[in-house]
Amino acid sequence: MILLFKKIALLIILNMKLLISLIALITTLHCSAQTKVTTLSPLLADLAKQIGGDKVTIVDLMGPNGDPHTFQPAPSKLAKAQGSALYLASGKKLEPFLPKLKSIVGNKGLVLEVGLRLPSLKISGDSSVYACCPRHSHGALDPHWWHSIENWRRASTIVEKALIQIDPSSTSYYKSRTKAYRKQLAELKSWAKKEIATIPRSQRNLATGHAAFGYFCKEFGFKSIPVQGLNKEQSATPQYIAEAIATVKKNKVKAIFPEKGANSKSLQTIAKSTGAKIAPPLYADHAQSIQGMFQHNINTITNALK
Repeated sequence: MILLFKKIALLIILNMKLLISLIALITTLHCSAQTKVTTLSPLLADLAKQIGGDKVTIVDLMGPNGDPHTFQPAPSKLAKAQGSALYLASGKKLEPFLPKLKSIVGNKGLVLEVGLRLPSLKISGDSSVYACCPRHSHGALDPHWWHSIENWRRASTIVEKALIQIDPSSTSYYKSRTKAYRKQLAELKSWAKKEIATIPRSQRNLATGHAAFGYFCKEFGFKSIPVQGLNKEQSATPQYIAEAIATVKKNKVKAIFPEKGANSKSLQTIAKSTGAKIAPPLYADHAQSIQGMFQHNINTITNALK
């Protein structure tokens, strides 16, 4: 009889250990389940990771060297994006692929145009040639909202709310990460203001290839002077060159800033005719992180103009 009780007790102990192991396995699997997020730019991929942390897995459709004004994702990237619960786009009519993406996704995921919920500027300039691309010419909505740190802080809250909607069990996790990230962005803006304060106000003319820095100029007190034509690869006409030279001279531009990845031949011609120097290129449409982009751009601008 005693032997029987010992066997029963042993079975109970073994079953309890098995039950505990199963509970631990289920808990681990639950905790490791990630929300799949697809983005249409590296910057949005970084934003999703900053807020989502280890609760998300990211698929960036564009990649590091793409042009958001023209890119079309490869079929292999779209295959990787299948099953995503959230799709992040810049919006403001920036991405030509977005309507097709919405059609592909249908009701199988949430397509969020982050920029639609943020304040908008319009492309401005002395002529319709001042633009970033043919679709974003003079008078059109300026889609480059990420050049405002305040806009990016608001975007972090927008992404936080979207992730909470999809994964409410992780609400406190997302809120905590968003709070910490917004603090980092506030510190970044404070640093940027201190650096820009070293530039005389009379020199705060930001002459760039295209009209991609309107939000930056408004936030930090620069005059935006885009001097290149409708397309990054477009050959400039003699009329355009003459008009751009007159604009640079009129505004007493000290330096002209190309964009990374853009053809700067016409800017070289304008610089030679005006005495302005060609500064190192700025990040405009693509970068790996907001912090990295602003640190590079602010340092480049202040070194050239102060």
